[in-house]
Amino acid sequence: MRLTINLDDDLYAMARSHAIATKTSLSKAVGDLLRRRTGPPLTPAGDAVADSYFDPVLGIQVSRGRGPITNEDVARMIEDDDIRHLEAAGIPYPPQES
Repeated sequence: MRLTINLDDDLYAMARSHAIATKTSLSKAVGDLLRRRTGPPLTPAGDAVADSYFDPVLGIQVSRGRGPITNEDVARMIEDDDIRHLEAAGIPYPPQES
C-alpha cells in the first residue's frame, strides 16, 4: 500500500538513522518504528518477537532477557569478573593450599 506522509525533522532523522542502521529502506524503517511503538519488535518474518533489535534512539543493540535479573545473578557476574582479573594477573583460582 502506498501512502505519502509528512514527518517533523526529528522524526525523519530517527527513521533515516534506523534505515541506515538496519540497511533497509526508509519505508521499512518507518514501518519497523511504528510496530515498535505499538508492541514488541517482530522477526523479519513478522510472526514472533525478536530476541534483539537495534534501537535507533539509544544507538545500541538491545537484547531481551530470559527473565528477571536477581541479586544472585549480579553477585555471580561480579565474582566471575573478579576471577578473570585474578587469572589475567597470573594468580590461580581457586587458591592453591600450601
